[in-house]
Amino acid sequence: MTKQLATHEKLEVHELLTFKTSCVTKAVAMRELVKDDQLKQIIDEDIQNSTKAIEDLKSILQK
Repeated sequence: MTKQLATHEKLEVHELLTFKTSCVTKAVAMRELVKDDQLKQIIDEDIQNSTKAIEDLKSILQK
């Protein structure tokens, strides 16, 4: 038995997806301006984690 998301739940997941996509876009743009290697590493990790979250949210919406 598979459970379906209610409409309001789908909208909330979509809102999170939009937010995470915006965060990744901003992080990629800001990374080019950063000179500190440690900060670049933090931004790279954030980009990786956010990209994984985006894929997870997409898979939730496709169910």
